[in-house]
Amino acid sequence: MINDKQLHVYTKENQHTLQRLIRAIALSEGQFALILVRCNYEQLREQMLENIRSITKDINIREIVLNPPTTSLHSTIVSELFLDNPAVVTDSLPSAVMVFGIESAIDLENLLTGINQARDIYAATFPFPVVLWLQDEVASLLSRLAPDFKSWATTTIKFEMAKADLIALIQQEEESLFAKVLEAGAETFLSNASLNLDPKSQHRHEIESARNDLLRLYGFQLTPGLEASLEFVLGRDKYANDQINGALANYQRSLALWQQEMRIITEWESNSSLPVSSPHPIPPSSLLKQAIVLFHLGLCYHRMADLHQNNNSSYCEHALLWFKQCLEVLEEVQREDLVAKFILPACEMLQRLQAWDDLKKLAQKSLLLHKTYGSSAQVAQNYGFLANVAASESNWVLAHELANTALSISEEATEVSLRDALQTRGQESWYLLLLARTQRHLGESEEAINNLEWARVVCELQHQPSLYLEILEELRSLYFFERHDYTEAFKLKQEKIQIEHQYGFRAFIGASQLQPQRSKINPALDPQKIPFIPEGVAQEISASGRQQDVNRLIERITRADYKLTVIYGPSGVGKSSTLKAGLVPALKGKVIGERIPIPIVLSVYTDWITVLASSINQALIHTEISVNLNSTPTILLENIRLAAERNYIIILILDQFEEFFFVSNPRTQRIEFYKFFSECLNISFVKIILSLREDYLHHLLEFERLSQKNSIGLYDLGVINKNILDKDIRYYLGKFSSQDAKAIIHSLTQRSHYELSDELINRLVQDLTGELDEVHPIELQIVGAQLQIENITTLGQYKLCGGSAKLVERWLGEVIKDCGQENE
Repeated sequence: MINDKQLHVYTKENQHTLQRLIRAIALSEGQFALILVRCNYEQLREQMLENIRSITKDINIREIVLNPPTTSLHSTIVSELFLDNPAVVTDSLPSAVMVFGIESAIDLENLLTGINQARDIYAATFPFPVVLWLQDEVASLLSRLAPDFKSWATTTIKFEMAKADLIALIQQEEESLFAKVLEAGAETFLSNASLNLDPKSQHRHEIESARNDLLRLYGFQLTPGLEASLEFVLGRDKYANDQINGALANYQRSLALWQQEMRIITEWESNSSLPVSSPHPIPPSSLLKQAIVLFHLGLCYHRMADLHQNNNSSYCEHALLWFKQCLEVLEEVQREDLVAKFILPACEMLQRLQAWDDLKKLAQKSLLLHKTYGSSAQVAQNYGFLANVAASESNWVLAHELANTALSISEEATEVSLRDALQTRGQESWYLLLLARTQRHLGESEEAINNLEWARVVCELQHQPSLYLEILEELRSLYFFERHDYTEAFKLKQEKIQIEHQYGFRAFIGASQLQPQRSKINPALDPQKIPFIPEGVAQEISASGRQQDVNRLIERITRADYKLTVIYGPSGVGKSSTLKAGLVPALKGKVIGERIPIPIVLSVYTDWITVLASSINQALIHTEISVNLNSTPTILLENIRLAAERNYIIILILDQFEEFFFVSNPRTQRIEFYKFFSECLNISFVKIILSLREDYLHHLLEFERLSQKNSIGLYDLGVINKNILDKDIRYYLGKFSSQDAKAIIHSLTQRSHYELSDELINRLVQDLTGELDEVHPIELQIVGAQLQIENITTLGQYKLCGGSAKLVERWLGEVIKDCGQENE
């Protein structure tokens, strides 16, 4: 029964809708039906579920909540119900299944596309109704991405929330959010989701839905204060997703609305009949909320300074302006405890702007505040700022003392408090860098190297790429100039170049192999709340015809008639890059026919068994598969078969396969490899991609020749018709067309904010284009890298520098210098 309290809280329409849902489930019992339930609010959904459980307590309705990594709805339901277990009899099947949490899927679009592709299997497998609970946004996506599956729906209903509850929801979220932001301070930007510690509190999409529903259903406009809070919530969500311009717009509207609210309060006070002796100043809570919005405006410009490394001083100045305004408001309401919480970002901006005198004053003030109100980690940061000030004055003894103090305090904080440990983990590498710089100037180069090597270990590249790059550069300089270890210095330089390119600080990678693209994680976000961000397809791949090649390779993987693909082409056209920085990241998180692809890459063939065993074990470690860790071909095949039997598809990528013929393997060892190769070809749901230089293509014929001579049947190539060089197996990769080259340059320079004029791009491509209207990828990368080193952005500068030939010459000159003067 539905009690009076429930009837009071929720509308009569929802009670009628509830009865419709229960009736639809009852009418579909014993047969498949798809029922869609739209509900935007967790609190409303939980209440409706309580009613459903109460009314249908004699009916077996299973509830399934999807986890964020879910990639297949059908497989998840099967797994939950144990339908793949023959011991489960039909009588134990539920009367209905209700599915929640689709909106939480990490790759929602891929999940919905997969649902549509596997549409028919649902009716064939499930003799009971499936009820999907969806938010409006997800329901719209389902209509667009899974129209065939949605056509199964026999009933679509929607639960709505009452006006009073919608208003209460927004007010509750507003007060909770501002309180928790004030409590968190400036140490980390906690996302809306992470600040919603109460399971009943709502996320951003619910607040936005509440505003829309209030207007749509009840014609109710929010007060300026509530509207300001909502704009603030929306801005925080955009900021957390790196939509900085959108966040700025939301924060600006929020600030304007708070100022409007404060004007209304002031006007009300001036028109009040209260005695003059009873002044009513603006409530401190309103000023505090305005201060928080000011701080978040500063965070936006702080983030833009991170993203625009080549021209960040203007953004730093804007960030400093907003941070200072925030501190002024907090001082106005006499909240020194809050000033202590929000002062450090202003110090950081002063440090970036190298405003040393101002930094010294603010850091000293900050130090006093943090000794009273702050943590050990914050005190250590102040000593770090003061160490940098001393270094700017070439007072290396004082700088060394202050850096040491910062490091000692941070180490003690790590031992005392988990909270301080999380804060100092990201700072310790900075103190080690400061200390190493002072040691270098004090003639302690070996101590400096040791500290930098440790800083390199401590620093989290994913969260602090800029700091990690600083550490690498300082370490490279020490190895080169102090130790004269040119090999190690060159390795560090190459690592630095690859990271700069991977994170978008550098447009062109030069002669190095492309790496999967990584995002510059917002350093203001709490590293404990950030999920692992997967590597993406390199921009050179996605911006050129190579993306089509990646798509075609994925298509070949999905088809049963393509067991083997042999990629070939000239040296330096990007075969390895297409595979490692294109295909592999593109496969991550993808589902191929209800199966999860697992790419395994092998590039070293001197001890291929050990290397491949390590790669296979590493690839399967994140699955539920328990593998045998021994390194023998038989064990490797067992592990691969096991994975293929467990809903995975294995893609074995043999990259730079010409190396297999370079190494002096005895014929018996080559036969052992060929046998392993052919066994893999004959395992279902295993695909092999083999990549090698065009001039080594004929060496593959040894596979066929030894197979034909093999009378005892050690291996068989029948699955590929004993023709390893068949035209349907070969896949050619060549140079870029001139149009592709232009598209790549535009894309790379835009991401790294290193803008080249259209005239320069056209002339550069013209100079690099050969007689066949093709551009060699490695030449494009080398010339582009040197352009950025010399900061050439216009056609006039390009002509003055001597053109592409001179740029390559100077690039080679730098490579020679890296060998050390005595070795040139």
